Amino acid sequence: MIYDDESLEPITALNLPITERDMLQRRIWRVPVPEPMPVSWKRMSQEELAQPIPMRVVDIEFERFVRNSSRHGEQRAVFAFTRATDLAMLLNPAWLPGQRMAVDYLQEQNDRLTAMLMRVW
Repeated sequence: MIYDDESLEPITALNLPITERDMLQRRIWRVPVPEPMPVSWKRMSQEELAQPIPMRVVDIEFERFVRNSSRHGEQRAVFAFTRATDLAMLLNPAWLPGQRMAVDYLQEQNDRLTAMLMRVW
């Protein structure tokens, strides 16, 4: 889970292919924000398509937290924070297991609608 650095509100769940050790060694990771393909990409010239797309990134900072619980003793965790809240909301989230079926269904419906619109267009 990534949290807002100022308000500590959760922003999104993200699955990063790094270990806790990597997180704490570098402390700050840069994650690219996926750019949507322009709607008119089929009508773009080869020169326009060859132009580099500017890359936006989210800096994620990792901090170690230690909690002393009367029931569980000392618990350690690593939390992720960012100041780029708006950009972090555009990252592809790692859905929770209980959300996966609904998300897959919505994605199938979106894909079906897109295919129908592309046939009509």
